[in-house]
Order: sequence, then structure tokens, then C-alpha cells
Amino acid sequence: MEGEFHLTPVDTEQRETVFIAPPNRVIPVIFLPGVMGSNLRMSRARKADLKSQNDIAWRPDNLGFSTVLGDVRKTANLSPRERQMKLDPDETEVDYYRYTEDQGRFDPSGTLSQQSDIRHSNVNLLQDVGLLKSDHAAIAFDQSKKHPNAASATQKARWRGWSELSFGDYGKALSTLEGRLNRIISSSYEQYRDKTGHNPLDVSWISNSSTNSQLVFVTGASPKRWGAPNAAVLEEKEVLRVANCLYPVHAMGYNWLQSNAVSAKKTAARIRDLIKSYQSHGHKCDKVILVTHSMGGILARALIHPEMGGLNDCVLGIYHSVQPVYGSAAAYKRVRSGVDGHLPAPAIIGNTGQDVTAVFANAPGPLELLPTPEYGHNWLKVQDRDGKTLAQWPAHASVSAAPSNATKAVGMSGAPMDDIYTQAPENWWRLINPQWINPAGKKFRDSSAAKLVNDRIGEAQEFHAKIKNTFHALTYASYAADIKNPTHGNVIYKIEPLSHEDINVNTAIAAAKESPLLWRLVSEDGTGDLIVSLKDQRKFKLKLLPPQDAGDGTVPSDYSAAKVKAAVHFVQIGYDHQGSYKADAVSVSMLYAMIKIANTAEGWKV
Repeated sequence: MEGEFHLTPVDTEQRETVFIAPPNRVIPVIFLPGVMGSNLRMSRARKADLKSQNDIAWRPDNLGFSTVLGDVRKTANLSPRERQMKLDPDETEVDYYRYTEDQGRFDPSGTLSQQSDIRHSNVNLLQDVGLLKSDHAAIAFDQSKKHPNAASATQKARWRGWSELSFGDYGKALSTLEGRLNRIISSSYEQYRDKTGHNPLDVSWISNSSTNSQLVFVTGASPKRWGAPNAAVLEEKEVLRVANCLYPVHAMGYNWLQSNAVSAKKTAARIRDLIKSYQSHGHKCDKVILVTHSMGGILARALIHPEMGGLNDCVLGIYHSVQPVYGSAAAYKRVRSGVDGHLPAPAIIGNTGQDVTAVFANAPGPLELLPTPEYGHNWLKVQDRDGKTLAQWPAHASVSAAPSNATKAVGMSGAPMDDIYTQAPENWWRLINPQWINPAGKKFRDSSAAKLVNDRIGEAQEFHAKIKNTFHALTYASYAADIKNPTHGNVIYKIEPLSHEDINVNTAIAAAKESPLLWRLVSEDGTGDLIVSLKDQRKFKLKLLPPQDAGDGTVPSDYSAAKVKAAVHFVQIGYDHQGSYKADAVSVSMLYAMIKIANTAEGWKV
């Protein structure tokens, strides 16, 4: 199952891949990353506004320790204004390899392969894997015989979109899919095929292999070890049945700052064009398999929704990892108090509410990570010093907070929209601090920044209302339900005195007999501490408590991840949200799902 790929000349802006290899059947595998998992670039105008030396808006692979944290420090020290300007959904696009959606507003990576390859060097030193084989002329000792269009495996991976993503987070998954799905039959089978009893499967698929890697235990082993005790064992015959097929692995980045409804239309068009490209070269190709991480799962559901991507008939099945099905309370927490930690990702996203709000409030995509009505009631709480809950939101309709005057989303009555997200600025439990929305001082025609934010929140909740029951009929899902990786399923504030002399604050609050709905916000520091007051002006602190629920550190299992409608759930431990695809259990369950999904395609020989 080997293929040779010839690319178009380096001076063209069009991408084209041609297979010269049996078999004729092709089922592309499309990887969709999570929020912040796609590389973005700024428009020419925004680059000039910021007087930036380059047009990179977001490229996580440039922010690791290999750069001696130089880029991390530089980005972590951005002001809220600079963050808002740099991560503007209207002035960014995916950082594609050698092409652009809008030549007039954005610069492609370069007209020469060398320039493009330098920029997209996050995918580098890639060994030949699967169908990604270096053209022999590209590595020949006799350079005089080198073909002008010769390409390396790494360049071909970039053509497939691999460099559009954070390769540090997803490189293992992409390489595993490409290598394993396109090496089902052992390369040495031909010389042994006449020997009775020889297993044609590649050793990596056989559970009784002597290899120590856990990845070999895909067939014949109980899925219980990967978190699915009731799932059927994957049999060798199922793997063999789908071996006569090519499974090229593509990655498709998307502008995660924009609504997933917008990204669904763009991504659906790319997938349709990809299918047509394979068909135009004589291959049988009518459906793809989607593999998603985090918010990529929400995008996948929008892709198959008839009013958005309309792609359901072209999708054979979907594998999700750590999808925030109905949002995550961590999104609320981060807008109020930033992202915890000092490693590159938290530092870059923003360690304070001021930093996060400058991006979050102005970007439809991140707002679609807020909890929806299906997330449940009472996930935002306030407790007294003894741990007694004094109030909680969103409340049931009979005890709901006073509604805001914000834009209503369809079907959102009594939901977090009214109870939390669009409450008045003085109500301490509200979501957005209006003073943090627009540090760049952007001008908005016929509207205020605060109203636009409320409109975006309403649209985000309406988007979820449309896709809440949209799941592919053939869905497999993995997620972490790990109490050792505590997660904000609930967001809890606890009363604290402002000083050691004010130790009787509990008594004073009880004596005042004031509902927490009547407390007024005095100030917030953007790191989790709020100062509020009673009617008599007595002040006290509300301190955000650490997360206490099971999950992956970002998406809680019970409140959100577990709610995906799937044929098989793999409930796992031992990894955090961003690193899920680096975990062996996820790799194995992903491969299990690929074979199960592929077996449902029509036309296999029994």
C-alpha cells in the first residue's frame, strides 16, 4: 500500500496531489484541531497598524522552550490592546502553506518553496510515513538528475495541511493515522504468503506481538483497557477487510476566532473540493472520516448540520477527543480571572481576565465555548465561609435572576444568557467587564462595544441551540474523567473577610438578610478576587475556589464531554485537555474507531 505523490510546480498557488499506486479506493481522513490549534496570520493592514516585523498572529509551535521562551515572553507581555488587535477575527485567516483566501488582504507564505518551507518548518524532519514518501530524485546523490518538482515527505505533509496546525500537539496523531492506516498489510507478507498460517497483518495491528508498545494492542484485546468496557473487541478480519484502500491523512485548520458556523461553510467547501480532486484522478472517493480535538468536535457537528456545512452525506463517521459538547465553565472562569499557569499556552492566552476578555469578547468562536442550557443549572455558586451555598446560577425558571435587557437568542429563556452572561455590569456574577472589552478603542458603527458583545453571546447560544441534537450516526468519542486533573465543572466563589479584623463577615452578611443578587460589585482584579458590598456599604471579598470536578483540566466529564451521543465512549484518565492526542489510550481508541467506521463503507469484499 504505497503511493507516490507528484506536486504541481512550485510557482503555482493551486494545490494538487496525484496518486500513482494501487488500490483505487480512497477514504481521506480529515483532522480538525481544537480552539487555538490552528495557525493564524494577520492582514497586511493589521500588520502595518501594529508595526509588526511579521504577520504571524498565532503560531503555538513558535512558542515552546526550543525558542528559549523568547517568543513566549514577547507574546505574554502583549498589552490587552495588542492582543485584541493581533487576534481580531476580521483581520486574520488560517496560515496556509503557499496560498491565501484573499490575495488582496493577506500575504501567502511566499512564492518559492524555500520561503514557504522556512515559515512552515513546524512540520520538519518528518520521516517517510504511510503514503508520504519522499520523491527519490529529491534525495538522490546525483543532483543533476533531480526532477524540478521533486518533493520531500515533509513538503507533502505541508500540502496536506499538516503545517496549518500546532504540530507539537497533533503531530503524533497525524503520523499515527498516516502510518498505521496505510500499513495494514505486512510489507513482508508477499514472501511468506504461501506458508500456512502466516498472518498478513502488519505487526503493529496484532495484539500478541512481542513488541512492548501499547499501540500494538488494537486487535484481539478488550477495549476496557482504553476505557470502553462494553465495546466489542476489534477482530483481525475487520482490519483485513478494509486494507485494500488508501487513507491519506489531511489536516484542515480554521479561524477559531470566527464562529464555527462560518468555519463550517469554509471547511465543507474544502472537503468537497478534496473529494472531487481524488475523483478527478480516477479514484473511488465519496466520503471522508473526521477526527477532532476539543472545539474541532463542535465544528464537525456544524459541518454535518444541513443549514451550515451540509456535509453529512460526505462523512462516513467521526472520532472526537475531549469535545466540550455543551461548553465548559472554564470559559466563564477564564474571562473573569485568566488562564492559570506559567507555561507557554497560559501565558500567551492571558493570565488575567483583562487579557482574555480583550480577545474573547470580540471573537465569536471562543464565545461558543461558554456553557449552554444543556450544560445544566446551578454551575455558578457563591458560598459562605462554612461552605454553605447562598445562591447559584443559572437558576430554574421559578427562581431565575432578574432578566437583562440584552439581545435574546432563540430559545434561550431562563438559560445562562439571561441569568449570567448579560447581567448588568454592577451585578458581580455577570460575565463581561465592560471596561475590559475594547482596549484598542475600535470604533463601532451604530452600536456600543458592550451591546455587540451581548449580541455575539446571543448568537453563540443560538448556534448551540441549532446543533444541540446534531451528532453523526457513527460517532466514537474519548474523554478524560480524571479527578487528578481537577476541572471547573462548577465555578464557586467563597466569602472571605477583607482583613483579619473582619472575621465575623459571615455573621454580618447573615444579619443583613440580603440575597447575593443584591450585593453590588465594587471591583475585580482579573485574577479571581472580587470586592462586593452590602447595602450598608460593608465590603467583603469573594474568592474564586480551585476546580473540584473530574475532567481533563478544561472540559468537565459529567457536565459536558460525556454528553456526546456516540456508539462508543472511551472514558479515560492520565492526560490533560491539550495533550489528549499524545496519550496512548487516545491513539489506540482512535485507531479502533477508524477501522470500525471504515467497515461501514459499502463495497468491501467479505
